[in-house]
Amino acid sequence: MEATAVQAVERNIVSVALASIQPSNYNPRKNFDEASLAELAESIKQQGVLQPIGVRPVENNRFEIVFGERRYRASQMTGLEVIPAIVMEISDEVAEEMAVTENLQRKDVTPIEEANAYQRLMESGRHDVQSLAVQFGKSENYIHTRLKFVSLIPEIADLLEQDEITISVASEICRYGEDIQYEVYNKHLKEDVYYNSWRGLKASDVARNIERQYTTDLDRYAFDKTLCLSCPHNTNNMVLFCEGGCGNCSNRTCLAEMNATYLAEKAVHLMEQHPTALLCHESSNYNKTVVERLTAMGYEVESLQPHAKACPEQPEVPRQEDYETTEEYEEANKDYEQELSEYTEECEEIRTRSEADEITFYLRIGSNDIILCYLVNTATATNGTVQEKPVSPVEKLEKQDKRNKEIAQEKTVEDTKKQIVEIDMSERKFGQDEDKMMYFFLLSSLRKEHFTEFGIEDKGSYYYLTGEDKMRIIENLTAKQKAIIRRDFLLANFKDAYGDNAVASLLLAFAQKHMPEQLADIKNGHNEVYEKRHLRIEEKKAVLLVQEQAKQGAEQSDEPQSEAEVQTTEQLQAEEIAA
Repeated sequence: MEATAVQAVERNIVSVALASIQPSNYNPRKNFDEASLAELAESIKQQGVLQPIGVRPVENNRFEIVFGERRYRASQMTGLEVIPAIVMEISDEVAEEMAVTENLQRKDVTPIEEANAYQRLMESGRHDVQSLAVQFGKSENYIHTRLKFVSLIPEIADLLEQDEITISVASEICRYGEDIQYEVYNKHLKEDVYYNSWRGLKASDVARNIERQYTTDLDRYAFDKTLCLSCPHNTNNMVLFCEGGCGNCSNRTCLAEMNATYLAEKAVHLMEQHPTALLCHESSNYNKTVVERLTAMGYEVESLQPHAKACPEQPEVPRQEDYETTEEYEEANKDYEQELSEYTEECEEIRTRSEADEITFYLRIGSNDIILCYLVNTATATNGTVQEKPVSPVEKLEKQDKRNKEIAQEKTVEDTKKQIVEIDMSERKFGQDEDKMMYFFLLSSLRKEHFTEFGIEDKGSYYYLTGEDKMRIIENLTAKQKAIIRRDFLLANFKDAYGDNAVASLLLAFAQKHMPEQLADIKNGHNEVYEKRHLRIEEKKAVLLVQEQAKQGAEQSDEPQSEAEVQTTEQLQAEEIAA
């Protein structure tokens, strides 16, 4: 007899038809061990379901599992029609919390399932780390560590689930962002990595390796690191191996952005202090992001040769607390006074030369800082010697203004190139202006023997059409000139003809129309050679066929090859060598 949806068994517990039950999305458990389910199913066959599952009614007279999905699955395997259950009228929020809590109390819960469960309880807004620690009898540090596992990339999370790495190793890796995690996985933890594999290493060794290979010392950067002191990406805040100082940064994107912002702001500030200075960078070892930002702001940034001399830096005043004895401190003061005197003298010389327009100041953009430097203004005299060439501040500003205008034009062209390909032109009429543009580009293939047809005088074999030449030509094209341009374009592209490719087919079709007699002579000449070679090959094939047949006959009769056959073979070999 088929079971009804619900049958009362005793108070608070009812029998529910398995067919009317559905799993819940709230269950943090995603993996069910088949062997374990089979054991449970066998136990249910022998003793029945000893502990009821929890369900709640949902629409269409069905029930959703709150807890006990393993018992539900095992009962299905046994073929049972009903299962004892506690039916609860509860909200979605309560159902989710009960499902998560019940599953977290299992002994076989995996670290990732546990992490996801804690995360869902936190996201519900009804729990924080402290309340979770109390409810599940764990320390707050334990809860914090498990919550970090949510940030593991899937590949490393799978390794943890499969016990390929330990919880301690996973705890070290999850401190870092996805970019570092993917590098660690691909280079050190992937199954096919044999050289420099980190599998089997202690957690402390993995932590040291990551810090050494994938983080950057913040002391190398000049920007304000106040925010870095409390940042979770600062290795000083990762508990292990804190050795003082600013620490190392593991967030490359944030580090690059803070450095670029600082350098751009410093460049603007220095330009206000030194209005005649020019921004520059060396051919390598500079911050490209900063250069792009300053260029977009309207500043000209030149590429400067590396021989520009840095302006002197003021020496630091010695502090008495940095020295063990009074004598050492006094000696440091004497050195400071000497350095300060030299610094003042050098600054005065630079100032004097600057007022005489003998030098040009530059603000050189490096990777992590901006340095004030200068170059001597030079020009080559008629005798080949180098003489100083003064350049006034007004000329420098005019040069910068001219470059800014060029930058505006360059950016306009670049942005237009990006946008124009996205415009749908298919429905627009092809105009006369576009026809001229087509011929402008086709003129790149114009042969030099046709230059005179377009009014270009003979300027030597190395002369080529300039943009100005092409613009002048396309303004008044005749039908004959258009035909010359188009045909020269075809001839230029026929160079890609080879064998029986598509371009070769077009080439032969063009020749058949415009030079049929010459094409016929060419074909006949090559075909004649081919026919002779073909005939010779057929003759050799016939001889080889006779020889092969004779050889087969000799083998069958165990008789040696006749003298005539030997002579035929030798003659054939000689002919092949001669050929």
